[in-house]
Amino acid sequence: MRNEARGDVWKVWIYAAAAVGLGAWISPLLYNAGKALAEVSSRKSTNGFLEWLAEQCRRADFPRFYEAGLWLAAALLFLPWMEWLHAKRGEAGDGTGGPWLLRLPDGARTPARGQPLRKNLRGLWHGCAGFLAVAGLLLSMGVALVPAGFFTLRNPAEGLAMLALRTCAGSLALAVLMELFFRGVTLGIFLRAMRPAAAIGMSAAFFALALSAIPPPGLNVTDAEAAGTGFELLGRIAGRFADWRNVGGGLVPLLALGGVLAYARLRTASLWLPVGLHTGWLFARGMLGALSEATGNLGTGEPILSGVLLQQGLIPLIAIVLARVLTDFLTVNHDDESAISP
Repeated sequence: MRNEARGDVWKVWIYAAAAVGLGAWISPLLYNAGKALAEVSSRKSTNGFLEWLAEQCRRADFPRFYEAGLWLAAALLFLPWMEWLHAKRGEAGDGTGGPWLLRLPDGARTPARGQPLRKNLRGLWHGCAGFLAVAGLLLSMGVALVPAGFFTLRNPAEGLAMLALRTCAGSLALAVLMELFFRGVTLGIFLRAMRPAAAIGMSAAFFALALSAIPPPGLNVTDAEAAGTGFELLGRIAGRFADWRNVGGGLVPLLALGGVLAYARLRTASLWLPVGLHTGWLFARGMLGALSEATGNLGTGEPILSGVLLQQGLIPLIAIVLARVLTDFLTVNHDDESAISP
């Protein structure tokens, strides 16, 4: 690791830890405020947005408020963190621009190392192909498990076309947001500090650990109104990884996914392909979650085989490996001057 860039790498991890800590701390406050809004709205009429928000709060359990607290904390700390980094988008010494995604105050340093994001003339093709390939792989695997008795299909209440459109829009928005941060900003920082292979590894670990802070389905707390409930839930999330099945079935696929997305960014020097791959992953998960239901026939090996609706385990890991092969195929003729190979 290059000494002059080591501080920025530490700041990435400090930011993540601060966001998780702040999110855990404010989650009980969000829970109480949300349930109070739901109670008040049930007694008097409010405007459309407040009614919608109150209904969401009424249905949500504490882990959903905890997750909202994490997102809110990350958003609140983001600009101060970027100011702390003193980073901006500017010239990198070779006239190509720095490896940053946001413009920040003048006078910020613009290091020459790292891989700057560049215009990708085949970006739209990369994004669409990545989306169709990953979504097709995961959806096909999910449908293939239905005859085996692992899942049963159900009809969506809103119609298949509307469900697909809504899921695709939400998946695209979330994928763009996550790729801007994980592969746009943080991977740019890691690439300045270390060799590409090490940067991919650290980026994958950062991505997997960050997403592991989100509680999985079924994990809850004893008393949602007790003090320090957010930290109790955080402790339970961390405690899950004392079981090797949760590590192999949950953390390993996330590590693999993070590595493939980082590799796609490195191969193309742009975010089009990572966004497409990530959107396809989220879209397939959303569609399978809405259209299928686990039958309970997976037994004790559930986390290793397929997990909850293909969110973890060996089956999505196979799709990730195939996505890695697809990345090489899509970028085999890519201009090497616009990418850096590990």
